[in-house]
Amino acid sequence: MSKQAMIALEHVSKSYQLGVHQRSLREALTQLWRPRPKPSDKDIFWALEDINFTVPQGEVLGIIGHNGAGKSTLLKLLSDVTYPTRGRIHKQGRLAALIELGAGFHPDLTGRENVFLNGAILGLKRREIQAQFDAIVAFAEIEKFIDTPVKRYSSGMYVRLAFAVAAHVQADVLLVDEVLSVGDASFQQKSLDKMLEMREQGATVIFVSHNLWSVAAFCHRVLLLEQGHIVAEGLPGPIIQQYRQQQRQKLITRTVAEPNQDGERVIITDVEMLDEAERPQKEVDPQDSFLIRVHYLAAAPIEHPIGKIRVRRADGLLCLELRVFMETGITVGKGYYQLFIQPIQLTPDIYTVEATIIDRHKPMVYAFHSGEMFTVPGQLADMDRGGIFYPNVEGSYISGVNE
Repeated sequence: MSKQAMIALEHVSKSYQLGVHQRSLREALTQLWRPRPKPSDKDIFWALEDINFTVPQGEVLGIIGHNGAGKSTLLKLLSDVTYPTRGRIHKQGRLAALIELGAGFHPDLTGRENVFLNGAILGLKRREIQAQFDAIVAFAEIEKFIDTPVKRYSSGMYVRLAFAVAAHVQADVLLVDEVLSVGDASFQQKSLDKMLEMREQGATVIFVSHNLWSVAAFCHRVLLLEQGHIVAEGLPGPIIQQYRQQQRQKLITRTVAEPNQDGERVIITDVEMLDEAERPQKEVDPQDSFLIRVHYLAAAPIEHPIGKIRVRRADGLLCLELRVFMETGITVGKGYYQLFIQPIQLTPDIYTVEATIIDRHKPMVYAFHSGEMFTVPGQLADMDRGGIFYPNVEGSYISGVNE
């Protein structure tokens, strides 16, 4: 017997008119009787086009894609923040959205009052909220501050309470957008554990995230969006692999160095990737040493510079951020700063290097350079292994110990 479809989209498209802005009531009234020109095709942007999929009861569906692919627009359509230009969306049961955490919170109300307010916005009756209240407060870990206005909360407290409310409404369908990327590490793990618990209890979830490891661990099926279209769907492993390969290809075909955003005082002229013998190196074994050398040309001295290097994985994940404090400053002419990493220990993938020269004492960026690439060879990291690094470790265990 097939499961009931909780969400179904039939030929759904969403367009926006470019250049249109929100007007005041006075402006709207004065323009009411004036003829408005019909927008041309070039003034229309299609955020989503002809989207079709069904989410049966108890399925966790992941949605991935680069920024601008249409993921957030899709969630807004599902949560009735906006409506489709074409097509139909069918929904069954109570739906809760973790899209903008705390969207229903009022800063002048206490945490307690906001729990009841936010729960009501999500469709709960007062007795239902009361039955979940203790669990919500305990999960958020803000017992001492529950009767304090939320405008006095730290951002972490605010996020924890908002997630706790949304996660305890016992909705039939839950929409989740990057909620696991907020908060500290312990809260992220607690959130993921809660989501996994909900999955085991048969919740129907649509989960949007750039964190591919969470998508692989949490979802039964994944859709890959690109420029408003579904380009692939299936089990998490193959679809994530396809997405990562797309990201790799974009890096390979991209111009090696993007245009510099150079300051007037110094420019970064080159970024070298070198092995231990200072030979050019574009392919690095995880256990090899690696030297990144950044060359610059200064037209004027800089007293308190810092050289910064960032290494990003093909999907944009920041893996390393390292700094060199240039104590004697930068003088006019050529120079370089460098970092020696021993060993690099990154998982197999393609990586880009961003080099920046900033000021130590004020928010000043003197020079920026990105686009240099190197590869750690091998198969893409197994989804059940996860992580960014392959550290040198030795494992052992003891079995059958009697105390």
